[in-house]
Amino acid sequence: MLVNKHKRKMKKTLRAWIRKNQLTPDPNDYMASVAVSGSIGINAIVDELQKEGMEIKRETVIDIISRFNRKAADLVLSGYNVNTGLVYMRPVVKGVFYDKTWNAETNPVYIAINQGLDLRNAVAETVVEILGIQADPLEILSINDSTTGKTDGTLTPGRNAELKGSYLRIVGENPDCGIAFKNTATQDITKLTMGDIVLNEPSRLMILVPATLAMGEYELTVTTQFSGGNTLLKAPRTTILGIPVIVA
Repeated sequence: MLVNKHKRKMKKTLRAWIRKNQLTPDPNDYMASVAVSGSIGINAIVDELQKEGMEIKRETVIDIISRFNRKAADLVLSGYNVNTGLVYMRPVVKGVFYDKTWNAETNPVYIAINQGLDLRNAVAETVVEILGIQADPLEILSINDSTTGKTDGTLTPGRNAELKGSYLRIVGENPDCGIAFKNTATQDITKLTMGDIVLNEPSRLMILVPATLAMGEYELTVTTQFSGGNTLLKAPRTTILGIPVIVA
């Protein structure tokens, strides 16, 4: 009996490190940190579809996806709850209304997103492979736009942004060391100079977001040879911010 290759279910694997949970005194309490492979956008996803044998023209697929995304955004921002199958979106207006009128600064519009049925089914088919214990996690825990106060990844070109995490200090002679923005649509990379790093501490970085960054979505990476002491790591390590950076 023939099985449709598009219906065939395959187990998906997430690779993760485990590390000590510093928030509890229990010596056996560990947390998982997913080993992120990178960030991809529509173009990279279409590349993967073509590798699977997709016969529709690349330009047509990208155009349909872009139109679908635009229409879904229009509808959810017009008051509809939108179910794409992958995610379920609903509009929310946040903040307190003291004077009974809407203020964009104190009552921002927010889209609440939950897993849809397709995503829940995919999660059910996923297993986790533990790579081992992560001794000194290089990790970005949060990002903050110093101008707007936003922590959702939205940054203002030409202004400061603050990164918080662990082992973030930028040191090392390896040319890969530094902070970089990769445009997820064009794959172009903009790397900061050391002069753009206003504050360079293990748990905190203050950077100047390049004024030349075009509006769009970016992947932010931090690469360093910092080890926590005076001795540098032989090879640099890289961590990726867990949310996309939106330059607007």
